[in-house]
Amino acid sequence: MLNELRKTQVGRAALRPRLVAAGWDYLVIVVWLALLAVVFVPLYLAGVRPFDGLGTVSIDLLITVLSVLPAGAYLTIGEAGRHQATWGKRRAGLVVATTRGKRPGAVRIVVRNAVKLLPWQCAHMAVSRLAGGREVITAMPLLIAAYALAGVSIALLLVRRDRAALHDVVAATRVVQSP
Repeated sequence: MLNELRKTQVGRAALRPRLVAAGWDYLVIVVWLALLAVVFVPLYLAGVRPFDGLGTVSIDLLITVLSVLPAGAYLTIGEAGRHQATWGKRRAGLVVATTRGKRPGAVRIVVRNAVKLLPWQCAHMAVSRLAGGREVITAMPLLIAAYALAGVSIALLLVRRDRAALHDVVAATRVVQSP
């Protein structure tokens, strides 16, 4: 039985380095979000509501510009750069490569990160609609999409031998040990 277990583990990519890298990268993103909170929470507490009266599309664009695009820029600049890795991936000894082990181009990295951040964008859009008490009918499909995309990505990461998440499958990339 133990030999059979060992056979199934041969060739399976390690999960721990991916999780460590994700933790470090999320720390960077959380620092950015905390900086946004330092700016906007005091304004809110002081009664200043700079975003009141904005339409749904404007709020979606604002959410994208303030949170999703900076996170995407961080991921893309790191993975498309000379190290082929974000700060978190470098700390974990990982790089992003194509499925053939080559350096991915910038377009491939942009696609990878757009798919990676899509659940986050959907969740933001759903929450803005629910918090505003409007468009609840459109909020629910966005929330379902956010959870479904995140769930599929996590499931793929856990069951695939190469640990490719949804964004890796779509962009034909893999996260591998740094050479």
